[in-house]
Amino acid sequence: MRRALALALCLAACSEPEPPPDAAAPRGKPIAGPASKGADPSPEPTPRLSPAERLARDGFEALRMNDAERAAIAAALEASQRKRLPLECFPERVRELDGASAVLRGWMIPGRMEKRAVRDFMLVRDNAACCFGATPTFDEWVHVAMEPGHEAKYQKQVCVEVTGTLSIGGPELVEGIDPPALRLRATRCRFVESPRRP
Repeated sequence: MRRALALALCLAACSEPEPPPDAAAPRGKPIAGPASKGADPSPEPTPRLSPAERLARDGFEALRMNDAERAAIAAALEASQRKRLPLECFPERVRELDGASAVLRGWMIPGRMEKRAVRDFMLVRDNAACCFGATPTFDEWVHVAMEPGHEAKYQKQVCVEVTGTLSIGGPELVEGIDPPALRLRATRCRFVESPRRP
């Protein structure tokens, strides 16, 4: 009996051990990933709006500046002895609008007139600036000059829509008047509310 047990132990010690299972070896069927068919594609990035598209969507809001940016413009105006506002003093998002086609709505404060035609005017974003004397800030009004062959009509307390090319900054408007931060060379001005009859 002892001999049989010793023989069995000897054979077990001399035989080659079984290799351990390979951890990298596949076990069973691989788990399938999500099917590519019908899977939701990743959302495409939102396209960046052009300056004209920004103006069409946001109007005066595209031109708005914060207090620090307005202060920088005021400082540039003083530095030029109130003669000009260089484009460089405006924030980049506003500089990008220079030369863009624009359609802006606001309220008219007439300037130069020929007979009954308005040749240039202030377009203000807030009716209070037109009717109640509140002083608009740099980004709350645009100097509009009608292009030759085009004219505007004035109707008190009626909103207008003006189409033209926007300019940011520039030299003084007329002697003794601060240069406007925003200018528009307009080819169209129309009422967007029915004119009130007397």
